[in-house]
Amino acid sequence: MKKTKCFALCLIATSILTACGSDKDPSSTSETPKVVANTAPSVNAGADLIVDENQSISFTGTAEDSTGTIASYAWQQTSGIDLELSGLDTSTLSFTAPEVDEEQVVVFELVATDDGGLTASDSISITIKNVLVEPTLSLNERVTVEENTEVEITSIAEDSNGSIVSYAWQQTDGIIIEIDNLTNDSLKFIAPEVDFDTTLTFDLTVTDNDGQTATSSVFVDVTNVAASVMSIPGGSENIVIDGQTVEAALNEVLVHLNDDVTEAELEAVFDEVSNNDAGIASFDDALKVLQIRVREGASENSLITKIGEMGGVRHAGLNTVIESKNLSLISNYNHVIKNKNTVIQYIAEESTDEPLFSGDYWVKAVAADKAWDALQERTLAPVTLGVVDTGIGAGQISIESSRLTRLRAQENGQFGVVEGDDTETDSSHGLWVSSFIAGHNTSEGSAVYGVDHSANLIHTDIYVKRCKDGSTTEECSSESPIKTYITDLIAGTKATIDNGASIVNISWGDTSTCADDSQVRLKSNRNWRLQQTNLVEYAKEKDVLLVYSAGNNCEKNDDQLLVDINDIAQDAWQTNTLIVAATDADDKETDFTRMGNVVNIAAPGDQMGWGNTDGSLGVGTSFSAALVTGSAGIVKGINSSLKAAEIKDILVATSSNLTLSEESKALGTTGPTQLLNIHSAIQTADLTVDSVLEVKAPIALSKGDKTTSQLSFTLPETTVTAIDVMFLIDVSGSYTDDIASLKEQADNILENLSGRGINVAFGVSAFSDFPIDGYGHEYDGDEAFYLLQSVTTDIDAAKTGINNLTIYSGNDYQESQLEGLYQAVTGAGRDIDNDGNYTSLGDIEPMNIGWREGALKVILLATDAPFHDSDIDENYPGAGKTEVINVLQEKGVTVFGLQSGSIGLATDDLDSIVLATKGQTFLLSYDSNEIAAAISSALDEALKEIDLSIEVISGEQWVETITPVLIENVKPNEEVTFEINLKGIKNASLEELNYEVILWIRGDGSAVVRRVVIPITVPTLAD
Repeated sequence: MKKTKCFALCLIATSILTACGSDKDPSSTSETPKVVANTAPSVNAGADLIVDENQSISFTGTAEDSTGTIASYAWQQTSGIDLELSGLDTSTLSFTAPEVDEEQVVVFELVATDDGGLTASDSISITIKNVLVEPTLSLNERVTVEENTEVEITSIAEDSNGSIVSYAWQQTDGIIIEIDNLTNDSLKFIAPEVDFDTTLTFDLTVTDNDGQTATSSVFVDVTNVAASVMSIPGGSENIVIDGQTVEAALNEVLVHLNDDVTEAELEAVFDEVSNNDAGIASFDDALKVLQIRVREGASENSLITKIGEMGGVRHAGLNTVIESKNLSLISNYNHVIKNKNTVIQYIAEESTDEPLFSGDYWVKAVAADKAWDALQERTLAPVTLGVVDTGIGAGQISIESSRLTRLRAQENGQFGVVEGDDTETDSSHGLWVSSFIAGHNTSEGSAVYGVDHSANLIHTDIYVKRCKDGSTTEECSSESPIKTYITDLIAGTKATIDNGASIVNISWGDTSTCADDSQVRLKSNRNWRLQQTNLVEYAKEKDVLLVYSAGNNCEKNDDQLLVDINDIAQDAWQTNTLIVAATDADDKETDFTRMGNVVNIAAPGDQMGWGNTDGSLGVGTSFSAALVTGSAGIVKGINSSLKAAEIKDILVATSSNLTLSEESKALGTTGPTQLLNIHSAIQTADLTVDSVLEVKAPIALSKGDKTTSQLSFTLPETTVTAIDVMFLIDVSGSYTDDIASLKEQADNILENLSGRGINVAFGVSAFSDFPIDGYGHEYDGDEAFYLLQSVTTDIDAAKTGINNLTIYSGNDYQESQLEGLYQAVTGAGRDIDNDGNYTSLGDIEPMNIGWREGALKVILLATDAPFHDSDIDENYPGAGKTEVINVLQEKGVTVFGLQSGSIGLATDDLDSIVLATKGQTFLLSYDSNEIAAAISSALDEALKEIDLSIEVISGEQWVETITPVLIENVKPNEEVTFEINLKGIKNASLEELNYEVILWIRGDGSAVVRRVVIPITVPTLAD
């Protein structure tokens, strides 16, 4: 309201003096003066006034005296509030009107005294008005804060003519905020969590003691801040993308960045998100994954297209839901033989056919029984395995509690330790997978067997009930659906790695099914892997092996890892993951399993048990992957220095042969052709313990840079640390006396070979000929190949194999030496009539020869006859010389010939093989009496000198060239030098990137002479 104008009234008193006179002549005689009576003066205090509070007042009264003069003035206050007055003894009175809460009236009396002492008075009334002045209020007009931070807005309020008596805050716009006190001079609250930048508006009204008010507004801009952990989706929706309807997180897009994304590229992505009215919910800078929320009604597909084409972006897509139905198939199949309620020892005797439990065929299929037997009385290094799955109940009896840790995501997105499984009644998948990996309980009444009986296990539960808004609070768990998103899998696996797991099982997959078209399945498979690629690269950085189930979508030709065949990220998949297919009890791939060249290995996954007492059996690649995970744990436990890529190499290289079904062949399936063999894997792991591991100093290398790492070392006195020797013996009719000599000298031979200070393993095999007319005799027991003992370090087993050599016929002049060599090297088997099985006459069933990856491989071929060769005789069902030489050279096998007698054709055939493999032929007498000395000489030759080459186990894309490619004829104690020419392939990025080049220096293409690790760092842009 307006203030009343202030004005001063001055009252001026004027005295008018009147002179009395006479018109008489003054010179005339004077008369006696006439006395005039004194009269009281007249006084005028002035007109009444109205003034404002705090106004300075000055007013003047007037007085007149007709008979004299005014001698004095005197003011006095006769009523009203007390005032400080000045000029009380003058005609002018002054004071300052006080501040009043209500209108006040003061009265003053002016008394004038004349020179005759007479007085007169007059009063003036002054009304002091209460002036209503609005208070002043000052607020910052705009405040910017981050979500989830404390906000304090302060005010400055003043009242020039009073005081502030109240404050009232009110929110007028934006997300409703709960505030404890709205009547303070400041406003305090926690900024809400927001998916998008948003503005909150608050008004503050202040009131003074006069009831006057002032109001001002403040705008609080709350900025979305990307969380460092994956946030919980706010529900799900069905979206059509690439012609497929998928269920995905509501209003959400995932952006997977390249690990070498630059600051500029990242800022460009952030800007694009902002420009499309979207917000960043989370950014895991270790995984380089952005979780983006789009506004209701906006198009996820549009944003995916825009961001997917930007620099530094590997992939943009949906945060899809993984349904439990795609995880496993657990049947209520009733096995004929029920579980035995007896105490089972560490491993049942190999000689018994008594089952351990329903569905136990997998134990022998992957040679787990032999592996467990070999591990008796041994202590493995501590290993922590991980499984990201559906949880494992608190009451489980498969795994000792001391070996088991459970993790589950908390409300803040962080993973923490929990005691049980909130979805135990909804899915037992996690229990099954964990039990196959590490279950072991042979207490009374139990017979639980998984693969690794000593490893610790982290079980990360990502299978959770969610409220309608996506949260996981217990209050709504009973009515909530179970939803698992890709972000759950990524975050859960990362947490498992961060908590110490060196091998992690991931029995999840894409949502395509057998009913989908092949192209739909293939595209879905590749996109699924693309969504996991950042996680795989993280695992590679942390030296962790990820074991994936191949999936149950029936696809048989999954031959391309990622969408882009040239994607550099394929390197991490090729070194730090194992993708596992499923086989059945007949060692054939199942009809449901995914197959193709991207699948690395197979393991049983059909009608399997682990000792569960309800008689149900499991079906699915989930359980195949679990067997491989447990096997990897054993390998790591044997040699804890093995890198993840080395463990993968060992498991694949030592696998048994898997023969594809005719149905898969008809579809063009080419792989995998490897079936897990745990026993062979642990034999190879054993020999790596003695191999030298050299870790070079780190090399800084940015994209485009080149450098050379020099590897110099001296070949050890023994040349190699391990050697595998396979006896391949002619058992045709003409070799009777030679075999007798071999048996007589077996002890001497084996002791001589094993007493050289190196790790020696032996195998025993034989050949006669195919039991087919024109070559061998069926009724004489002829076969083209016999495996009497796979490669083993057990000398007694090798002796038994030699002593079990039996003479057959062989029928004609030539024998099946070439087929014997082929089978001794590969164990591939031979399906002569290509009917898909190995039951026809002459068929050779595939088998695991037991060669140890990393050992020098030698075959001692003892014969006195020339070779059947399908290169010459096209009707011969066996291998030809060209094929055999190729496979011998490819596998790095050296052949030494032990020829008894002097048949020239036999000598020529032997020489052609031994010369091609850098071996030597030793001529023996007709009864091979010199065989022990010849074998000793052969081993001397094998160890006298070797050719050295380098195999890149991991980091091949960093290696430009290796010079020289081969160093030939290197002798013990000789120093050699290789140069590894490296090239940078990654940009300097937001943080230092770490990679490794892992090399195996091989002798004669097989023996691992030395293991070398070259760490590579990519500096940051700041460096």
